[in-house]
Amino acid sequence: MKEWAAGRWAAELAAREGPLALFVHTPLCGTCAVARRMLEVAEASSDGVEVQAANLNLMPGLAEQFRIESVPCLLTRLPDGTWRKRYRFGTVMEVAASLDALLAPDDAQGR
Repeated sequence: MKEWAAGRWAAELAAREGPLALFVHTPLCGTCAVARRMLEVAEASSDGVEVQAANLNLMPGLAEQFRIESVPCLLTRLPDGTWRKRYRFGTVMEVAASLDALLAPDDAQGR
């Protein structure tokens, strides 16, 4: 999982085309730490999905643009350009289904 640099989130978003999984977190959040671990496991078992990470404390504009209500949050951009926010991580299987939906948007899982 690659951590985005502060102040570069707009450039990172613009540089990436197609599906994207962005883990939005804060460093001192215990729930975020658990969600990060779940995402790392799901990312390792997923074919071709790379998860990016953004520290919300350093990127308040990201919270404003996407109206992020709490952390942890998994922002996903599907191939058609639509965005989804996920606040409940549930199980590793549910998280993996969300990542798989990025590659197969017709799959109802993760929606």
